[in-house]
Amino acid sequence: MSEPAPPTRLQSRAYAELRRLIVTGEFPPGTFLSERQLAVQFGMSKTPIHVALERLESEGFVTISAQQGIVVKGMSVDDIVDHYELREAIEAWVVRRMAGKLSAEQEAKLRENIVQQRAALEADDLVRLMHLDEQMHYLLCSFLNNREIISTMERLRDKIHQVILRVTDTDRTRPAESFEEHVGIVEAVCAGNGLLAADLMTAHLEAGKRRILNPERFSRR
Repeated sequence: MSEPAPPTRLQSRAYAELRRLIVTGEFPPGTFLSERQLAVQFGMSKTPIHVALERLESEGFVTISAQQGIVVKGMSVDDIVDHYELREAIEAWVVRRMAGKLSAEQEAKLRENIVQQRAALEADDLVRLMHLDEQMHYLLCSFLNNREIISTMERLRDKIHQVILRVTDTDRTRPAESFEEHVGIVEAVCAGNGLLAADLMTAHLEAGKRRILNPERFSRR
């Protein structure tokens, strides 16, 4: 069986732009998409748009059907639970393993990330804060230098962004709480307390999951 042809430059551009619009929430779940309108918006033919949409469907970002057309897919309850269970298994294990083993450069990167998170929170720059949130989780996993874990976190990166965006939309008090949890995790890792770091990471991810699955509970706070 021959290998599929690599995507053309236009196909890659269409895919990257469509994925960005979905991940950032500019095309929220439930949005109906039109190949013709997207072709006009992106200034290209429908062919690269069609190829990009098929790729996004295979990755779970859109659904394409003869009945409904093309619709941006939201994360189901099962998707959210699966996402958090995978991250808890990986990230709690990572911080337990990395506690007390960071190089001076790695510790400095984590602490600088926390400084930048604080500044973004104080400036109410939630877009910047979400980016730094994702970066902190990725940094911790990348320090272990396990290629499979790094690959998994890279694959999850856009889903992580969608989850953080959804948590923030559900509960506007969550960013400040999440930041304080990040501080605790980083301090435990740097202090070499792996068990505490793992417990804090698990509690941090569980808190985010609860806010998505039980939004009414937190909207009355």
